[in-house]
Amino acid sequence: MPNDILDNSALVIAAAAVAAVALAFAGFIGARHGRGTRSVLWTALVLWLLVIAVATLGSTVSSHYTGPRGLSLVPGQEIERGLANERGSHPWLNLVGNVALFVPFGFLAACLVRAPFIGRVATAFIFGLMLSASIEIAQYVLGRVADIDDVILNTSGALAGGVVGALVAVVALQSRRVRAD
Repeated sequence: MPNDILDNSALVIAAAAVAAVALAFAGFIGARHGRGTRSVLWTALVLWLLVIAVATLGSTVSSHYTGPRGLSLVPGQEIERGLANERGSHPWLNLVGNVALFVPFGFLAACLVRAPFIGRVATAFIFGLMLSASIEIAQYVLGRVADIDDVILNTSGALAGGVVGALVAVVALQSRRVRAD
């Protein structure tokens, strides 16, 4: 997956720039209509899904992919192989990139769902798992390598973001209740 990010760096930067402008616009419109926070969160989620799509599937869709093809279902195998190859920072980019790409997704999912703390975290985890598995299935169908390690790392990122998002949401709800009293 991070090879995709490196190959698609211009696309990812463009998508992130468009996302930032759209997010600012959504915040402005939402604030004018009294729904600023939820409008911004929903817009951010949709835009982050675009960034994820560009980062993970961009090179496959935008050009004729000629890299390796296959299925890797042994957990930890590709992580171990990458870390054993100590040339450069690519193995760490793979690990950190797969986790980091899904942290904002998990954060936003947890902030948007109306549930207690554990429900917010579970939602981020389940949706992160479903999104990551869907991406890997799409990569396999498109003739690329589908890797269980990517699902594990992506879902871990969504879970981490979900915990932070749930904490933020619960604290925000508590502070609103205190102010209302």
